[in-house]
Amino acid sequence: KESRHRVGFFKGSLKIYEITEEMYKSVQVEKKPPKLLFSNLPSNQSMDVLIRVYVAAAVGLTPLDFGGSVDPYLLVKCGKTTISDKDKYLTKDVNPIFGRMFQIRAKLPRDSKLSIKVYDHDLIGANDLIGSTTVDVEDRYMSWRRASCGVSQQYIKTRTSKDRWRDNLKPVDLLKRMCLLKGWTSPQFRRDSNGLKVIVGGETYQLEKKKLGPMKLNGTSEAAEPAPVKLPASERNELAIQVLHQSGVTPEHIETRTLYNDDCPGIPQGKLHMWIDLFPYNESIPAPIAINPREPQKYILRCIIYNTEDVILDETNILGESMSDIYVRTYLEGKKKDKQETDTHYRSLTGEGNFNWRMVYPLDFIIQENKMIQKKKGKFWHIEKTVMKVDPILHLEVFDKDVLSRDDKLGWAQIDLTRIPAPTKTAKECSLDVYENEKAHPRMSLFEKKKIQGFWPVYDDSLGTRELTGKVEMELEILTEEEVAERPAGKARDDPNSNPTLEPPNRPETSFNWFTNPWKVFKILIWGRFKWHIIIGLLIILLVLFVVLMAYTAPEAINNAIYGR
Repeated sequence: KESRHRVGFFKGSLKIYEITEEMYKSVQVEKKPPKLLFSNLPSNQSMDVLIRVYVAAAVGLTPLDFGGSVDPYLLVKCGKTTISDKDKYLTKDVNPIFGRMFQIRAKLPRDSKLSIKVYDHDLIGANDLIGSTTVDVEDRYMSWRRASCGVSQQYIKTRTSKDRWRDNLKPVDLLKRMCLLKGWTSPQFRRDSNGLKVIVGGETYQLEKKKLGPMKLNGTSEAAEPAPVKLPASERNELAIQVLHQSGVTPEHIETRTLYNDDCPGIPQGKLHMWIDLFPYNESIPAPIAINPREPQKYILRCIIYNTEDVILDETNILGESMSDIYVRTYLEGKKKDKQETDTHYRSLTGEGNFNWRMVYPLDFIIQENKMIQKKKGKFWHIEKTVMKVDPILHLEVFDKDVLSRDDKLGWAQIDLTRIPAPTKTAKECSLDVYENEKAHPRMSLFEKKKIQGFWPVYDDSLGTRELTGKVEMELEILTEEEVAERPAGKARDDPNSNPTLEPPNRPETSFNWFTNPWKVFKILIWGRFKWHIIIGLLIILLVLFVVLMAYTAPEAINNAIYGR
């Protein structure tokens, strides 16, 4: 048996046509193939093309690391060209957002296979292949459907626009190319009383009056604004786009390609969200589109706790009165270790607490996604920090301070900084309706309002239902780094104590720590209330002592007086 080895592969199209008798006679006479069957064949010369690979993100990557995660990066290969993105690997993310664009110059049909691979980066040992996908770029380039570059919804020539036209050919030229490849006559534009029309493949198309707006993520289009006056050339391009979309050309879209690994045949290893643009290298090539991941903007959150009202009284003092030692704690979601607390308002007998205390939190926020960006280690053995996206939630908690036991949490609330319920102006109006009645208390974004002040309720829902346990007067303000430099402010009441200036709270004399001020406890709580009782008691004790002393010494004195001793 002869040994075989592969020296190449065949790519072609095999079709069977029914030839009429007239066509057969013409073949015999002219000695040429029928014109309709073998017209507009592609050139058999090599073509230089520029391949642009846009990889937006990956989802559902198979975890390979201990702990159920991966450190993914991309590797793109076409022909002899290999581009590795190893230095820009992402840490601990099975759903990474790459936002990467790669450019490769290739020669067709030699470099027809484009391979996109996703690897797991390892600090020790070889990097592991997660999965790969292969694209035949030659098929896309030669297709009459213009799969080399998806056709946009509208023709925008402005270079700075994110929705600008990406193709190197205008829509009218694309329409002419489609007609040529399909064996149709060139498109014929006409104008009548009803507007602009075009005849393509025997069909007549009329320019629609409604213009599609930019696409949203869910596939719907925004309401179109009144269209400006268009030049004839612009109208032709818009009509050409309309015809191209109705004729089955490839629209502008993001592909979802499944990743596979030969070690696990037939089992998906994740998916890539990407697209590919192909351009002839000898023609004018449009500029690439930036798809870099959104960079978070740095903000400073200032939270000022002014007062509390109607906080439940959790303890009883030595005089039998109900009271609480109140303080307030706040922290951002995912950052409980960076929590900040007010000082303590001791011996509150009415649930009122006075603080005038400022808390300051830096945060990185992506406005388009309404997410905070945080970097932290997932496990203690992780060497690098993981980038996480979390909701911008401020946790508000009210505590009763205890000295010999754990502090009691009296109430809490979670406030989404992008959907803050409108607070009340007074404590009397404040109730759980702030969270439950969205119509009366519409939601607002702190990043739009910049500053919000009022009363928010805190509650206890540990038993399944919310129970009002207090009210907090608070001010929330969000600032950029530039605004912080113009309007500085320190934590608590430290310098610089400005914007606004916070005065020490006006607390009653009974608000202090009894364990550290025993003399003050006696002076205010005992002497102030039982002064006359104490004086009378002391006088009685002195009188009793005097009587006892007299009774003890009287017999001896009498005896001495009688016997003259």
